Parts: sequence; structure tokens; C-alpha cells
Amino acid sequence: MRKITTIIATVLMVSAGYAQNTFELDWEQGVNGASASFTVEIGDTVRWTWANGAPHSVTSQPGSAQVFDSGVITGMGTEYEVTFVTDGENTYLCEVHPGSMFGTITVEPELSVQDKFERNVKFYPNPVDDELTIASLYRLDAYEIYTITGKKVGQGAGEGTYTHLNTSYLESGVYFVKVTSEGLTATLRLIKR
Repeated sequence: MRKITTIIATVLMVSAGYAQNTFELDWEQGVNGASASFTVEIGDTVRWTWANGAPHSVTSQPGSAQVFDSGVITGMGTEYEVTFVTDGENTYLCEVHPGSMFGTITVEPELSVQDKFERNVKFYPNPVDDELTIASLYRLDAYEIYTITGKKVGQGAGEGTYTHLNTSYLESGVYFVKVTSEGLTATLRLIKR
């Protein structure tokens, strides 16, 4: 009996190590480029949620590793999701707003949780003037801003998968922004004009 329990526990632990994730992406005009481009692993799901009442689509482009198309859908809160099963790049756009809604989902065979977090924390613009946006597939808990000498000069709570920071108070120079999400951390280099 003890041997069977050990085997079951081992199988459960191994299965848990390969659990896949569902990532959420707010989908509206102006979500494009870095704010709509992420790296996931095979088996992960990306869920696009309409963030306004306008009609939108999520449509893969020719040459994508995987074909998907939501069709044109209207309604704030509407969701469309794709589970990625093939590695490679998937460029996509909204057929209604192709100039302001587009991105790339890159799918890799395997990523550690930390690697996935680090590769999916993006911020822009960089260099920054007065406002910085941090985009992540993971909901951010908090951020801290440090000078190049290690002095903390700012901090705040995350606002979900998109966090907006007022950086107008920072002097010109190089800073490091540390972001956290449920025990995961990533540090990004920021240039303030």
C-alpha cells in the first residue's frame, strides 16, 4: 500500500510540474506591439477579453505556426481564447482595427515559470519621459524603482496585467525597475530622459 501511495504522489508531482497556464490579455484599440506580444509554451492558453464595446477580432496572419480566428465579435467583456499546441511565431491582428491592434504570440516547447515571467514583463516607452507602462501576462503585485547605486526611489502596487507609473518625478538617468508577481521577480533597466 505504501508503494502505491508513493507512486501516485510521484505521478501527481510530475503532472503538477507540467501544468499549463491561461493568460489574459485586454483587447482594445491601442493594444499592439510589445503590449500584445508575449512568449508562452506549448499547451498554454491566451484569452483575449474585449475591453470596450467596439467590434474586434483576433485573427492569425499568413505564416503563423497556428491558425486561429475569432471572427468579428462585439461586446465589452467578450472573450476568445486559443490554446497553443505548435511551437513557432503567431502574428495576429484585429481585422476591424489592423493598424492599432496587433501582436505576436511566440510559442516555445518548454519554459520554466521564472523564464516565462521574465520574458513576458515588458515596459514602454524606454527611454521614458513622464509615464511608463508595464505589461505582463502575469498579474503584477508590486514594483520598486532603484537608482543605479541601489537607492529605492519609488514603489507601488501592481494594477493587474498593465501597470501605469508616473515617472515625472525621476531625474534623467538610468534606473532599475523590479516587478513581482506571486513570488516571481524580474528586474528591468529603465532610462529616464
